[in-house]
Amino acid sequence: MTIDKPSYTQLVGRILQDAREPLTVDEILPYVEAIRPVKTRNPASTVRNAIGNDRRIATLGGRPARYTWWPHHLADNTFRQPLRASDQAAGTMVLTAEVRMAMWPDFFRGPSRSEGQVTLCLEGGPTLETHVSHLVAGQAKWGFGGEPVLAEWLEGLRAVPGDDLIVRVLDAENRRYALSLDRRGEPEAILARNRALADAAEAVVRAGRGDMPSFDLLPRLIARDAFRNPLPPDPWNEVLRADLRFVIGRHESANLASKVVAGFEKDVDVSPDPWGRPKPPGRVPWRAKGVEEYTEEHRRAWAEYLFDRGMDHLRVGWPEVAEAYYRLALQLDERHADAWVHVGNRRFEEGLVAEALACYERGIAAARAGTIGDPDRYPHPFWLDVDSRPFMRAMHGKGLCEWRLGREEVARKVFEDMLRWNPNDNQGVRFLLHDMDEGLSWEESVIQDGEQFGETG
Repeated sequence: MTIDKPSYTQLVGRILQDAREPLTVDEILPYVEAIRPVKTRNPASTVRNAIGNDRRIATLGGRPARYTWWPHHLADNTFRQPLRASDQAAGTMVLTAEVRMAMWPDFFRGPSRSEGQVTLCLEGGPTLETHVSHLVAGQAKWGFGGEPVLAEWLEGLRAVPGDDLIVRVLDAENRRYALSLDRRGEPEAILARNRALADAAEAVVRAGRGDMPSFDLLPRLIARDAFRNPLPPDPWNEVLRADLRFVIGRHESANLASKVVAGFEKDVDVSPDPWGRPKPPGRVPWRAKGVEEYTEEHRRAWAEYLFDRGMDHLRVGWPEVAEAYYRLALQLDERHADAWVHVGNRRFEEGLVAEALACYERGIAAARAGTIGDPDRYPHPFWLDVDSRPFMRAMHGKGLCEWRLGREEVARKVFEDMLRWNPNDNQGVRFLLHDMDEGLSWEESVIQDGEQFGETG
C-alpha cells in the first residue's frame, strides 16, 4: 500500500510549528530534506513557495528573512472590538479583521480549516461556547450571529455604542478568549498605542512590495508583538486611515502614501493640468528622510504641487492614488485645507461619516488658520475669492456629515452660516435647507434628488 508523502507546504508548516525560534530558509531546508529530499532545481525556492502557501507563517524580515508560526505569538495579545447598536440588540457582532484572525488563525486553510469554534469568557458573567460565522451574503462580514447570552451580558453592563470590548487571548491553541468592557478610558494612552501600531505597520509595509492586504499585514504585526499590551490600539484600519503616512485601499490593503506617489510619478504618465503648479526644484519628498530638511516655503510649494497632481489622478478615475498625493501633501503642510477636504470626500463616499467629519473639521481649522481667520470679518466676498473656497467646501462637507449623522440642528446652523457668508449660494445649500424643512433625512434627500434626475431604477 502506498503512503502519501507530506507536501512541502505541510512539512514547512510542521517544522515552523515545532520550532522554538524563527528560522531562515537555509535553516528550514535541512529539516525538510531529512523527511523528504527536495529534488527540484532550486530547493530554497521550493521552501519559499511552501512558506507562501500557508498563511499561518509570517516573515519577520531581515537579511536573510526569518519566518515564524504567528499563532504562537497570540498569547496575551489584546484587541479592541468596537460596539455597535446591533451588538446590544441581538448579540450579533461583526468582528474586526484582527479579532477574527486571532479567533480563527486557520481561517485561510480552505476545506481543511476548523469550524471557527471559540470559548468566550465574559468578565463577571458566563462562559459562552460559540463560533465565528459568515454573517452577510456577498460581503466579508464575519462574527457572532445572534447570541442572546452576549446581548444579555452587554445589557447588564449597560454598554452603549461607542464603548469597546477588550478581547484578550487566553489560550490560542484551544481558542479561549476573555472579553471585558472598556468605556474608552485613557484617551491619550490609546493614542500612544495607535501611534505605536502605525509605526510597526510602517516598518512592515516599507519592507514589502506594493500594497499589503490585511491577511499579510496583521500576521506580521502579531508576530512582532504589536498587540502584546494590556491596552490595545483601535482597529488597525481606523488607525492607519487616521495616520497621514498610509493609504488604505478598498479591499483593506495598506501602503505608504510616499511609495504610491513615487511609483506613479516614475511609471505612470498622467498629464498634469496645464494650469497646475510646476514641480518645485530640489529633492522630491518621497525620497527625503523627513520634512525637516525642507524650508517652510519649500514644503508648501511641494504640498501645492502634490495636491494638484492628486487632482490630476482623480480626474482620470484613480481616487485611491489621488488620496496618496493628498496625504503626502498634508505630511508636508497640514494647513492645506483642500487636501483635508478631499480626503474627507473619500471617507464620506465610503460611508465612514465620523472619519469624514474629522477631516472636514481639520480643513476648517486649517483654512481659518491659513487664509480665512474669523469668517465674520473676512474682507473679501466668499466664493468669488478663490482663497475662501477650501473653507466653504469644508463647511459644506461638515454640514452633510452632521445631517447624515442625525444632528440636524447642527447641520442647519452650518448651512445657515454658509448662506449668511455667501448669499449668492454657489454651493446650493438653500436646497439642502429646504429638504430639512420638509423633514427629510439625508438619505431621503439623496433618494429624492436621484428620482428627480432619473438616477434610480
